[in-house]
Amino acid sequence: MDKGGLEMQFSSAKIRNLELKNRWIMLVMHTGFAEGDALTEREYAFYEERAKGGAAAVTMVLGVNDAGALKKMYHADTLDGNSLKTLAERLHVYDCKLIVQLFHCGRNESRKNHGDKPLLAPSPVASPIFREEPQEMTEEDLLQTKADFAKAAAFCKENGVDAVEISASAGYLLSEFLSPITNLRTDKYGMGEDKGMTYPLEVLQAVRESVGDYPILMKVSGAQMLDGGYELTDTIVFCRKAEQEGFIDAITVTGGWHESPVEQISFYVSKGAYAPLAGAIKKYTSVPVIACNRIQDAETAERVLSEGLCDFVGSARAFLADAHYVEKLQKKEMFNHCQACNHCIMDVLKGKELHCAFCPEAGHEYMENQRRKIATRKEVLVIGGGPAGMYAAKKSAERGFLTTLVCKEDHLGGQLNLAKLPPRKEEIGTFVSYLEHTLKELGVNIILGKEVDVDFVMEKKPYFTVLAMGSEPIIPNLEGLETTTYQLAQNVLRMDDETLKKYGEGQIVIVGGSSLGLELAEFLMNKLPEAKIKILEANSRMGAELGAMARPLLNGLKKAGVQTMCDTRVTSFDGKKVMISIGNQPFFVTADHLILACGSKSVSSSEIAMALMDERLSYAVVGDADHVADVDEGLKSVFELFSRFYLA
Repeated sequence: MDKGGLEMQFSSAKIRNLELKNRWIMLVMHTGFAEGDALTEREYAFYEERAKGGAAAVTMVLGVNDAGALKKMYHADTLDGNSLKTLAERLHVYDCKLIVQLFHCGRNESRKNHGDKPLLAPSPVASPIFREEPQEMTEEDLLQTKADFAKAAAFCKENGVDAVEISASAGYLLSEFLSPITNLRTDKYGMGEDKGMTYPLEVLQAVRESVGDYPILMKVSGAQMLDGGYELTDTIVFCRKAEQEGFIDAITVTGGWHESPVEQISFYVSKGAYAPLAGAIKKYTSVPVIACNRIQDAETAERVLSEGLCDFVGSARAFLADAHYVEKLQKKEMFNHCQACNHCIMDVLKGKELHCAFCPEAGHEYMENQRRKIATRKEVLVIGGGPAGMYAAKKSAERGFLTTLVCKEDHLGGQLNLAKLPPRKEEIGTFVSYLEHTLKELGVNIILGKEVDVDFVMEKKPYFTVLAMGSEPIIPNLEGLETTTYQLAQNVLRMDDETLKKYGEGQIVIVGGSSLGLELAEFLMNKLPEAKIKILEANSRMGAELGAMARPLLNGLKKAGVQTMCDTRVTSFDGKKVMISIGNQPFFVTADHLILACGSKSVSSSEIAMALMDERLSYAVVGDADHVADVDEGLKSVFELFSRFYLA
């Protein structure tokens, strides 16, 4: 990052009469941390750490009533106002403001997570995500919900909150009134001349009347991004009406709805891609506009601000990945990038607690702050330089142990050095760089190009050993492999462009349709657009472990002409034909190039483990060396290990 050009994002600006020290707002995230009827030390620490880390304002969410709250979300009917006041006071110490988003889920929640509470919506149209038919709101429901929004806003103002934000985006209640897909009403709140704006505007009016001269933000989707849904022009009209009536003081503009087929916040979205939506709304309104979605670095933020697309930039997940994100941007320091992997949002939609795949500390700041550094000269040895090994060395050094990390390769990163090679995944390399930088700052002794054996460990006799040797490719037991030519997916990903050219001729068959096989196919199509590729998968779904992230990947492969075959068992290869079985029927497919993408298996650590046990030396096996999983699970296991390890 260069030394200049970041002036605008670190200048102050106002929303109504509320002055913010810079242009960075931490947007709302449902944490799922709620316990009882008052904020806990866990939540105070979570938000306080982001305030300490430079955010001008942080946003927490509050259900306007019990029916509108998601699982483990506080709601205004029962939340202890003193705990909200305490949070505001703690944030103000760091010149950080507290914004509370007033929220009603509408139809967007599963019956399982919502329990006996009614799912209320404009019309009984089920969400394609949760497939639960909601109840159509009665006149009584409408009046009560409107009153609850107003009451919740007044509650926030009374308890020291600096501003409220009204949720009217992403497919939650108020946005459902704006859409002809979800609003089938025939009364005055239906899709008449005002295109469903009547009820949301009435809610905004009630909120304004309840708080008076006080900052009110409104969060909208720039467009619904669904066939038959509302468009940007509709959102502009809605925002103009809300502003002209004096109901709002700022507008947060996100992309589409959660169920939109257009990607919203994953790495398939280019940085700042939806800022032009904010820019269009800013052009036709005069209140400050906050742009969001994939604004997670200083350069993107400065660009969208300086181009006049917005007045503030908002991010949620950048602050989740690194609580001190803004402070580090301002100081030009290295930070832990959000990888836009969507693990956080996928778990929240399932009713689980918020977490970050690449920052296990997120949500555990209170406990982390309780752990004092150990005054010790005892040594911890970490064997393996992949993500689990690097993270283990980080946690060990943070606890105060003399830490040595030994890696058999001549560079750190392990499987992440492969994971960053497919299209749009290159930013994963920043996590490796961040950890490497952190290890050096912590004084970890890093030994590269050394394969550890029992003698090495016994000579050191460390206080504790972490076995993180990672994984290696699985080579299936297929008839004919020993006498034919094939390649491993991992090796193909490492090939230079000249070597890859031979794959541009003839038929490529990839055995394995998990993320490895699919991303390899995308990698090849990106390098060799004319390549002919078939992917064979034994299971009933391609990329099953990817969840919703499989959709854009599979759509892209289909568009590129890649053929996929599920429920397909591969039995043999004779150098030209791959024999397969679908059901009980044998078939074959022609293959000029066979590539195996059959996953990975743990590298055995049993010999060293046995030697450590014989000497009664403590150890733990972590990451892929324990069992092969994604980076999320591997890092989490290390975090939990050092939480217990310290307490022991």
